[in-house]
Amino acid sequence: MKRVLVLMSAIFGLLGCGTFQAPETRRLLAQVTGQPEEIAPRYATLIKSKAPALQIGFPDLGKGGGTLLLERREGAFEYWLSPEGAQVILQGGMLHGLHGFGEGLLASELTEPLALVRALHPGVSDRFQTFLDGGDRAVTRTYRCTIERIGPEDIALADRLVSTVLMVERCRSLDQSFENFYWVVPASGQIVLSRQWAGPFLGALSTRVVP
Repeated sequence: MKRVLVLMSAIFGLLGCGTFQAPETRRLLAQVTGQPEEIAPRYATLIKSKAPALQIGFPDLGKGGGTLLLERREGAFEYWLSPEGAQVILQGGMLHGLHGFGEGLLASELTEPLALVRALHPGVSDRFQTFLDGGDRAVTRTYRCTIERIGPEDIALADRLVSTVLMVERCRSLDQSFENFYWVVPASGQIVLSRQWAGPFLGALSTRVVP
């Protein structure tokens, strides 16, 4: 439990208490991808339309956070756009894929862990993840995961406290292991705060919804 609380404090420290501005996200993505700071016209359009926002950070890289905007929904999938056109794809709040972040996560099969986490049920599940390696090759890995219900936690979203339940997912393959943390609203199953593994290049990705 002490380790979980330390991680929780680190996430809040990276994501902060306010809404991040586009320049911070541009600097973050420029450092991660090595690309110049530019604003994609699609992002500017989303700003004008007041699209929903998602705060992110890369704690393993020691980088602060930035704001992504929701470009579209397709069923359970949400496509969140960065100022320079990179994407974070969430499936019911779980990290499904990344586009434009270098050697990142291309896609995931999350049916089993997503069902357990959103229902607040402990159990064992499998997940499949496809990564782009340094040679631009798609590599798929299989992980066996144990999901544990830690207990209730109140978290700060904007200017209010939200009651959630902390769920931890511990996954292992033949040569890799990682842990994901989800803060879930019991009544809706919504994941409002998370720390999720995005692959060996980026490490963890922290997300927090903006009310």
